[in-house]
Amino acid sequence: MKTTNKIALLLVALVGISISSCKKDQFVELNTDPLKLDVITPEQQFMNSIANINADRFEWYYDNFRAIMPWMQMTTPLNGNSVTFISDAANFRNVRYGTFYPRVGGNLTDMEQLIKKLPADEQAKRVYQTEIARIVKAYYAFYVSDVTGSIPYTEANMVRYGGTETPKYDTQQALFDLLDAQLKNSVTVLSTPQSVAQTSLGTNDLFYQGAVDKWIKVANSTRLRMAMRLMKRDAAKMKTKVLEILAAPGGLINSAADSWVFKANATYADGGDWSAANLRAPKQVVDFMYTNSDPRIRFFYQENLFSQANFDAAKAQNKIPANAVFDSRRFYGVPSSPDVSSSPAFANFFNNITISVVSNTGQNVNQTMDSLSLLQPRLFAAGENGGTGINMFPLITYADVCFMRAELAARTVTTESAEDWYNKGVAASISFYDDLANKAKIVDRGGNLSYVALTAAEITTYMAKTDIKFDASKGLDQIIGQAYLNFFKQPNEAWAIYKRTGMPNSTTVLKLEKIMASGTEQVIPRRASLPFPAPTNLNYQNIVDAYKVMQADPDFGQGPSDIAGRVWWDKK
Repeated sequence: MKTTNKIALLLVALVGISISSCKKDQFVELNTDPLKLDVITPEQQFMNSIANINADRFEWYYDNFRAIMPWMQMTTPLNGNSVTFISDAANFRNVRYGTFYPRVGGNLTDMEQLIKKLPADEQAKRVYQTEIARIVKAYYAFYVSDVTGSIPYTEANMVRYGGTETPKYDTQQALFDLLDAQLKNSVTVLSTPQSVAQTSLGTNDLFYQGAVDKWIKVANSTRLRMAMRLMKRDAAKMKTKVLEILAAPGGLINSAADSWVFKANATYADGGDWSAANLRAPKQVVDFMYTNSDPRIRFFYQENLFSQANFDAAKAQNKIPANAVFDSRRFYGVPSSPDVSSSPAFANFFNNITISVVSNTGQNVNQTMDSLSLLQPRLFAAGENGGTGINMFPLITYADVCFMRAELAARTVTTESAEDWYNKGVAASISFYDDLANKAKIVDRGGNLSYVALTAAEITTYMAKTDIKFDASKGLDQIIGQAYLNFFKQPNEAWAIYKRTGMPNSTTVLKLEKIMASGTEQVIPRRASLPFPAPTNLNYQNIVDAYKVMQADPDFGQGPSDIAGRVWWDKK
């Protein structure tokens, strides 16, 4: 679904703005006709830009559900992964790349240009607006480059304003320095009182309604995330950056209220390509969460269909042995390794039985008894099957920042307490998913509302478990494992932390599988496949030149399409 203007209007309704029918039509027209940019306000163009960040359902379908999440053992198809699932990267990267040019980066460039066309006194009132737009633009450029490497940035999106139609590519190394400098400058400007009162973005800011202090924290937190990508490439530079960021004015995201989370009504993500329906829970993660009484398990996954009532009915109908004993455990996952999921030892989990049950209308109907858990679909698409909840798309949350600070402390990059930040991170993550599940109005396998509120006692019980209670001797391992769980709704970050640390793996506290297919251990992909341009491509030479520069790094792989190759920051 690429009707981003319709989405923007739905979001307007969510934040409580009232727009008459004629104004809605005009707004759509303004956003679909670039020749009419002169009559759209900078504030409207900002809203249009941020409404596009999560607006393309194909990103969840191709990048997340079919690529990153299976690779990272976060889900499997109904019958387990195929022996070729690792190489299934079709269309991966295309969405985020296409979203940046022009629907996020392009629109934010337009916003700046609109401000520059205003009278001088009006420009002076929008200094903060410009810097907030630059923060969003820098974040999304980083997000695109994170899996592709070099991208056009400094010369991109300017053709309408006298720039080139053939922008050169910035290397990822240069881009990281450039984006960091931009974010740092934005913090400086936003922290400096201006000579005139600033015009707020107000309700056009679908994140913070124009709160400048929140955007300062977002900029600093984005810088921290980027700095940690440097860990393997330049640890000394990373440390210098980290210490500078921790001392930056305005601080980091420091509470749930600060979290950078996009919220939209149910129709924003309503199933279809957004849908996580019929995706299985992963065995290793489910086992770990169940064993340790992780409250998030009921928010992440749906229970299997073997309720006590269904079990009793199956026994009464002679579908299971009369001496069968009810299993109160309702969460079971599928192995991620194709060889394990197809082995005889696991085959019985896929052999479902069918029983006769009484439907809500009082009629007898057949029901297949599934012994395995599914992902909670409304956590990813609140509008699934007529849902009326709220969609939440985290970009950087308080829990994310806690785990970054815990890891940096555990690595002695800082002198902060790793244990303190770890404990804060775990509690913040659990609370975040409790809030998400509540707002999404999660359901059970029968479509009935199934949200059960979190209690403080559950967090206390979880934190006391041996594998969860902080132990300095394995503290880094624990931190990475909890960060991985926290990134259930941010698969790109789960993948990034794996690439950066090699964890979780088959020997960590949270044990993942070795992925075996036809007896061969599989290599987890490290980046997107980069398409080679046709000679007729207007920017052919710049693309080819960029690929040549990236290929000079031996870690880049066998060529642009080699998904086992690495981007610049992911040094071996």
